[in-house]
Amino acid sequence: MGRRERKGEEEEREAPLHGDVLEAIVSHVSTIDLVPASHVSKAWRGAVLSSLRRSPRRAPWLLLHLQSRRDPSKASTHAYDPHSRAWCPLSHVPRLPPRASLPLRSSPLLHALSISRLALSADPFGATWRELEPPRVWRQDPVVAAVGPAVVVVAGGACEFEDDPCAVEVHRGCGWEAAETMPEAFKGSAAATWLSAVASDRAVYVLEKQAGWASRFDPVTGRWGPTRLLRPDPSVCLSTIGFIDPDRLVLVGVCGSDSDSGWRPESVRLWEVNGETLEVGSEVGRMGKEMVNGLVGKEEEEEGSYSWGMCSIGFASTAGFGYVYNPADPRKDIFLCEFEGTERGSGVGCRWERIPSPPLAVEANPTRRMVFRCSTVGMDDLKMVLWTPGR
Repeated sequence: MGRRERKGEEEEREAPLHGDVLEAIVSHVSTIDLVPASHVSKAWRGAVLSSLRRSPRRAPWLLLHLQSRRDPSKASTHAYDPHSRAWCPLSHVPRLPPRASLPLRSSPLLHALSISRLALSADPFGATWRELEPPRVWRQDPVVAAVGPAVVVVAGGACEFEDDPCAVEVHRGCGWEAAETMPEAFKGSAAATWLSAVASDRAVYVLEKQAGWASRFDPVTGRWGPTRLLRPDPSVCLSTIGFIDPDRLVLVGVCGSDSDSGWRPESVRLWEVNGETLEVGSEVGRMGKEMVNGLVGKEEEEEGSYSWGMCSIGFASTAGFGYVYNPADPRKDIFLCEFEGTERGSGVGCRWERIPSPPLAVEANPTRRMVFRCSTVGMDDLKMVLWTPGR
């Protein structure tokens, strides 16, 4: 073979990919791998940016943090990328030096509370943190929420023998201030374990998961109200709340009936809730019995002990999507719900999709606290996760 022929073959093998071909390849790359792909060359970087502009990956990620109860600042993170339909173990998320003025944007907040500080995660993965002085009232299991990028609210979780278990404090940048205590309806369950809490740019919303009482807290006035019982159907026994868009609050209720083996969950229904009055509106989605059985677990279904497999319901949502899961066992089925309408009165419906179970390393463990979060993830967020010292 002549030198000219060999040179032609080498050039053919080394011919770079360009244009639509390269962009088509990039469109199949998992989201977390887009960062290293963008560093291959200028052509690859352009293809990554062009692909994201043409086909934005708008579905939010589901993030599962496993926090040590002894040291909550230590956590392992597993992330589900809906574009790749796969879980990404993030065992070495770098923790950058804490700052006092980082804006907060994720709900619920990943936080670590000690006698010396309250640390709040400012990004989806727990790489950047904002640190505040600890609240004046010592708390073991409080609701912690951010109203907008700067205002922090802590509610409940205090020791009943020493302090008011329903105590509320607000931090607006200049220290903690006491606010009106939580309504009487929450007196017996004023802890994050029993409550579902979400926040908008104006208020914090709290729902008692089993009794169904809900209330709204305004950090500007420091007062609660209205307080309502959210039971649009008498068969609802477990419930939770979440925002599917900045101004659209949704109630998720598990409906069931009594049986010889105890309470038996039969369906999961979703209703829209008015964020000002807390009045329940129209139904916006429903999960069938087969999917509910997946949340409960096949073992419990076969044994007939339904209520033991479903003692709570979880809902993590944002940007028109929501994940429904069983907080008691993250290895049971998890479902992604896409809300098909974006405007009020447009006939909102749900498109359901079962997602793969988290890795085997994720198991219910009393020594660890599980925090589910839902967040849109951008290239800047991924760069922080893949960042290593010295690079």
